[in-house]
Amino acid sequence: MKLSLKRVLTCIILTVLASLTTRAQTLCVIDGIPLPDSLLHVTIDEMRSDSAKQIVSHRLGLIPPYAIESIQIFSAEEQIKQGKNITFCKLPADIILIRTNSLAELQWILNGKMINPRKRLTIIDYKLSPQRITEALPRRIKPTDILSADIITYINDPRQEKHPTIVIKTKPTDSSKNKGH
Repeated sequence: MKLSLKRVLTCIILTVLASLTTRAQTLCVIDGIPLPDSLLHVTIDEMRSDSAKQIVSHRLGLIPPYAIESIQIFSAEEQIKQGKNITFCKLPADIILIRTNSLAELQWILNGKMINPRKRLTIIDYKLSPQRITEALPRRIKPTDILSADIITYINDPRQEKHPTIVIKTKPTDSSKNKGH
């Protein structure tokens, strides 16, 4: 799903008030979600360099560089001059839009079997709000049924097809108990 620049910037307007700090110089947005400086603090020069994807990957510690599809830099002041409907508490110098590809999406393993979640979830979504896991659980699984949930990332794995994975173990159901008898 591709978001238009106008839609992304509108999303920024709605959430930026809560995420910008008074010392923010650059606003970083990953997949339409503004990131606090505490999670990803980068400079505009770093993002203009050839190693921008590696810098983001290293600082986040969640995704490999090849899971980053694109990095775009916009001047907030220029966007306002162009008539974009943007409001900030404190005007950032620049806006950095980072888009991930499908390699940032969480794969789900439930009791040893690969499953499809109710909704798409990226490792960034999880890092910003771990409770989103419960929103994405398949309908048959209740949060109270979960015994453990572990996140596995493959940052230094040379196999580029590896996705971050959530491994969930649940309580045995009554029907699985009866099968053993």
